[in-house]
Amino acid sequence: MRVFVAGFGNPFREDDSVGLFLAPRIASWLEGCGVDVELWTGQQLLPELAYDLENVDLVLFIDADVRPLPEGCILEQVMSDSSLEGLNIHSMGPAWLLSLMDRLDMKQPETWLLSVSGYSFNFAETLTEQCLSDAHKAEEAFHKWWKKREEV
Repeated sequence: MRVFVAGFGNPFREDDSVGLFLAPRIASWLEGCGVDVELWTGQQLLPELAYDLENVDLVLFIDADVRPLPEGCILEQVMSDSSLEGLNIHSMGPAWLLSLMDRLDMKQPETWLLSVSGYSFNFAETLTEQCLSDAHKAEEAFHKWWKKREEV
């Protein structure tokens, strides 16, 4: 199985960088499980990522969420959303990227988004303590989800 792990966010906006923090950790853990992993990190999703996703089996996007999530994190399956029109590169999300793949007749991988609550998005290069705590919860939740998935 080929897995693409994509962490995104602004490294200079506190909790917005949680995807950049978590993606390498999760990719490394998956590699330790014997999974073929490709890691990508960046400030925002880009349309050309569609070409990187076409030949993988599963994609895990990791990002901060401005919503206060009940457990501090949530793992949700992402589906293509053709109702998303236009291109605003700063707000393009995983569903838009899948929609682009639809329009280009590209094969879509199974896609998931791991969101972690962000508490502060001020100018700083560190995560808040609460976000860091939630990031560790998210990492553990992903590990449990993956192990359960592999049992099937």
